[in-house]
Amino acid sequence: MKKIISILIVVSLMVTFFSFNIDATYDNNFVPYVVDFEISAESFENSEDENSARVSGLITSYSLSLSKTGTTLNLTGTTHGTSEVVRSGFKNLTVQRRKSSSYDWEDYYEFGNVYVDAFAAALDTTVVVASGYQYRISCKHYAKKSLLVTQTIANTSGIVTVS
Repeated sequence: MKKIISILIVVSLMVTFFSFNIDATYDNNFVPYVVDFEISAESFENSEDENSARVSGLITSYSLSLSKTGTTLNLTGTTHGTSEVVRSGFKNLTVQRRKSSSYDWEDYYEFGNVYVDAFAAALDTTVVVASGYQYRISCKHYAKKSLLVTQTIANTSGIVTVS
C-alpha cells in the first residue's frame, strides 16, 4: 500500500512539474511597433521658489497619459525638475496589457530608460498594438542633480481598451 501511495505522489508531482500553460487566444503573435518617438527638453517656465524646492525634492511636477486612435496608442508625459536638475526623463517606460477578464498585467513593449540633459523632459510617442486588450503605461519619472543626488517617482497611466 505504501508503494502505491508513493508512486501516485511521484506521478502527480511529475504531472504538476511538466504541465504546460496553453492559451492560444491570449497571444495572437502581433508584434507592436513604434510609429514615431520623440522626447524633448521642454523650456518650461521654472517659477518655483526656494521653499517649494525643499518640500518637493528635485521633481516639481510630472504627468503620464494614454489615449487611443483605432489600434494606435498615444503616449504623452512630462517630468519637470528644479533648476538644479541636469538630466530628466523616464525610467523603465513600459506599455502593459491584459485581457479585460484578467487581473494580471504583462509587460507588452518596453522603451527602457529615456532621458534628456535638461531640467524638464516631454514624451510624445505612438505605438501600434493588437486589439482585444486593455493597455496602460508605467514608468518612473527621473531627475538627476548629480551622480549621488537623484529622485524617481513611480507613475501609471489610466487604462485604455482597444477593441
